[in-house]
Amino acid sequence: MFIKTCLLNRCLQRLTTYRWLSKTHQPALFEPKWASIFAQATTNSYLPSVPEDQQQQKPFVMLFPPPNVTGTLHLGHALTTCVHDSLLRWHTMQRKSYARCVPGYDHAGIATQVIVEKHIAPRLREELGREKFLEECYRWSSKYQQTIETQLKRLGPLFDWSNAYFTMDKNLVECVRDAFLRLYDDGLIYRDRRIVNWCCQLQSVVSDIEVDSKEINGRQKLFVPGYGKEIELGVLYNVAYKIVDGQSDSEIIVSTTRPETILADTGIAVHPQDSRYNSLKNKFVRNPFDPNDHLPIVFDEGVDQHFGTGAVKLTPGHDGFDYTLGIKHNLPVRTMLNDQGRVQLQSRHSYYQELNGLHRYDARTKVLEILEKQGLRRGEKEQEKMIVPICSRTGDVIEPMVKEQWFLDTTEMCQQASSIVDDDTLKLTPSSKRKVWKYWLSNNRPWCLSRQLWWGHSIPMYRCSIDAKSTDFKWIGAKSLEEARLKAAQLFPNISADAIHIVQDQDVLDTWFSSGLLPVSIFHNENSQEFPTTLLDTGYDIMFFWVARMVMLSLKLTNQTPFHEVLFHGLICDPNGKKMSKSLGNIIDPMDVIDGVSLQTLQTRLDQSHLSRMEIQRAKRIQASQFPSGIDPIGSDGLRLCLLSHDIFQQSIRFDPIQFDYVGRYCNKFWNAYKYVTEFALVDVDFRSEQFSNVTYEQLEKLVENRLVDRWILNELNDTIGKVNDGLKNYTFHLAITRLRDSFLKNFCDFYIEFSKIPLKQQPDPNTKANVQLLLYYLLKQYLILYHPFLPSMTEELWHDLTQGKQGYLIHQLYPTMRTKETSHINRTDSQIVQIIRSILKNTTYFKQMLRLSRDSDIIIHFHNDNSKDFSTSIEPYLIEIRTMTRLNNIRILQSTSSDISSTSSKLSFRDYITDNVDIVFILNDDQQTRSLVEKHEERLSKQVDKYNDDLNVNEAAMKFHQENNDMDGIEREQHRRELLIEEIKLTQRRHERFVELAKKRTIIEKKNKKEQRS
Repeated sequence: MFIKTCLLNRCLQRLTTYRWLSKTHQPALFEPKWASIFAQATTNSYLPSVPEDQQQQKPFVMLFPPPNVTGTLHLGHALTTCVHDSLLRWHTMQRKSYARCVPGYDHAGIATQVIVEKHIAPRLREELGREKFLEECYRWSSKYQQTIETQLKRLGPLFDWSNAYFTMDKNLVECVRDAFLRLYDDGLIYRDRRIVNWCCQLQSVVSDIEVDSKEINGRQKLFVPGYGKEIELGVLYNVAYKIVDGQSDSEIIVSTTRPETILADTGIAVHPQDSRYNSLKNKFVRNPFDPNDHLPIVFDEGVDQHFGTGAVKLTPGHDGFDYTLGIKHNLPVRTMLNDQGRVQLQSRHSYYQELNGLHRYDARTKVLEILEKQGLRRGEKEQEKMIVPICSRTGDVIEPMVKEQWFLDTTEMCQQASSIVDDDTLKLTPSSKRKVWKYWLSNNRPWCLSRQLWWGHSIPMYRCSIDAKSTDFKWIGAKSLEEARLKAAQLFPNISADAIHIVQDQDVLDTWFSSGLLPVSIFHNENSQEFPTTLLDTGYDIMFFWVARMVMLSLKLTNQTPFHEVLFHGLICDPNGKKMSKSLGNIIDPMDVIDGVSLQTLQTRLDQSHLSRMEIQRAKRIQASQFPSGIDPIGSDGLRLCLLSHDIFQQSIRFDPIQFDYVGRYCNKFWNAYKYVTEFALVDVDFRSEQFSNVTYEQLEKLVENRLVDRWILNELNDTIGKVNDGLKNYTFHLAITRLRDSFLKNFCDFYIEFSKIPLKQQPDPNTKANVQLLLYYLLKQYLILYHPFLPSMTEELWHDLTQGKQGYLIHQLYPTMRTKETSHINRTDSQIVQIIRSILKNTTYFKQMLRLSRDSDIIIHFHNDNSKDFSTSIEPYLIEIRTMTRLNNIRILQSTSSDISSTSSKLSFRDYITDNVDIVFILNDDQQTRSLVEKHEERLSKQVDKYNDDLNVNEAAMKFHQENNDMDGIEREQHRRELLIEEIKLTQRRHERFVELAKKRTIIEKKNKKEQRS
């Protein structure tokens, strides 16, 4: 009675003194609070101070890749945030030096201008004027900066928000301007006419990354913006060119997909080994639209003999391949389209009246009609495969055009950026990316810096001439108009300063140029410990466009790499490996995963989007199949766990919404395990006292040395600590999380907590109970610390409840490190004994359900080898726990030298494999239902073996692929997977063989009994 009264008083004290947690994991109740604390981490007391002896150590510093200010976050941003924050928290808890990550936003020149132009429609930007339009752009950027910042903060990262940047900030604008002028003064930036990607809808150059390659198979209709009807692609037209000085019927037939560009042809090309055209060396053909224009026939090995007729026309002004051959063979470069994509001919051209001013696709139709009248068409055929370049911003077909632009010579910079990865001056992770890195940099070409936009960094170049109409002018690089005037006065000393006409270039810089300078702009200053930064994490798709250019520019401007290591992760795709997009309906908003959303809301958003009716209908069907009941909220921690559970080194990270339900239950399991330990297992002790809070690993090792299971779980925790640290160190977050999950759920929750209930409830020995309680507290505390980089909000919430704030924030704790194996208090035999116990628990529980066993079913743990005698002796003391946990009362141990049990051979028995020397024998009722259940199990084992063999074949194919690509990281991953598969196959095969063996013996006995009955 006295004990009950004490326990009641203790519970009442906890009820009145401490706050209680919700019954289940409900992230909405605590995550917003912790997100607010994390967002102010650099200005409040959340982050721990760095010890004085560590303050001179190199800090761990990262630059967060800036999202574009064109909308909201997607899962790719969320993954990048999770990787950054997990590493920030891990390094902070190691307490070696401070860790810092600076976030920011990219002005996204083309993307933002396109969206703002849609926003102000039907007005045109020209109607607003440049100044007013830029005000609209700044207003849009400010709005979406706030949206993106709010969304990022919901994920709970420890970013340095007080130093967040925007690529159009004044200090960054000045840095970009100064870098441009320095490169110009060094002779690396120059003005030239070269082939570029031209978007007629934007009327601007676009970079390669803004060009999508659309594969066309056969004839296909395509809608392009600014053109009232669909165009037909995938057709190869054959056109005859008459040979100059030849017979009247002498001709060469050329295959082309773009007959309208014949107006700008300057040559014909064939392969030198193509015997069909040997007689045409040094010959010329007539341009069908200008008989006086003689085009040379050139021979070049770059020509594909098997494409069309093997002869191709060369239009260097409108095709990248043709431009390269044209420069090589000294052909003139002509263009026949203006910036809007309309035909532009000289007034004296023979077909000026018929063709000038036509849209390029109307011109195609007209050109074909004229060729037909001239008798020069030689048929057409469907092209099996064709790649069409599409502007990702407008959907328009890209028009290669020769334009006068500002270019940066990257030859020397590329060579330097390529060489520094050889000696790991710059480390690329995974190492397989080195090959791609060097390929990109070895195939460099001048970088076009100009964009014909209004929104972006102004080019600090000024056109100076005697008068506004003069064609005699010079370019001057200057920081301002005033500086340009001073320099112009020196260029034209004999002319009055007022008479010199000075106009700044109206183009803006490529967005990648300003973003390529970010590490230098933000971190590089005198006596800075933070430059070079420690690590850059980003998607592999912008390796060249952003990462390589950051390296090139930093090496040139600072003689240092911008960072020591680059971590390339894959791209988030849907479960089928398809790129996520709004039109496909497979895109997932991270906020919808955190907060939850109904299917109706998802589909209402589609109705409000700019998608076509057909795209909306398709997207709705996909949404309805993926999210029939919408998306249940799993919180920011749940989303982090989902994302980091994937192998981020995979090129396509297949993100399956099915995981949401699992992660929700996983977090709830963690929550309930915590509540069980604190509210039941430790209910009669003050676990917030110093005796508990200050307990160490070494003290526990001494306390639990007499109990095998306690020693094992402590040793298993030590192994887990090592694996988790390895995972964080090597960026294999999925392996770290998998090990943590298995350790916490399988070892701690499913095994040790259940095993600990006997000494806690039955109290056979007060010291044992006290030691188990102390160990449960310590294990729970260590798991909270280990999980913190991945589940920061939940672990901080539970830590605060566990300690009532007496031990500060969880992040102030030192992250656990693995103890050496030499100090381990558990040997190989001990581990084998525990594994046998766990297998017995797992298998008997499974077969109890599968065979529908009663609580009193007869079950034998059979040790059939003299060498296993020690095992049976060691396991026997745990029979009470085994019976209690399985709820099977008649489990007993039998030790014999034979693998057969004669006393039970006449009954229906079922044997399951544990090890080569240990079986579990189930003595069953001999009826039809039981036999049917046993047969189903045999069938399941057989199918499982087949499945593992199929997985092994897939593994071999993946191994071969990685070997061909010299991907050492991939090879290592697949080798590890292969080892696990082989072990599973061996185990399953042994279980199946043991089963079949017993079935054969049973059949022999049955036949013998029947024979005796007959006789």
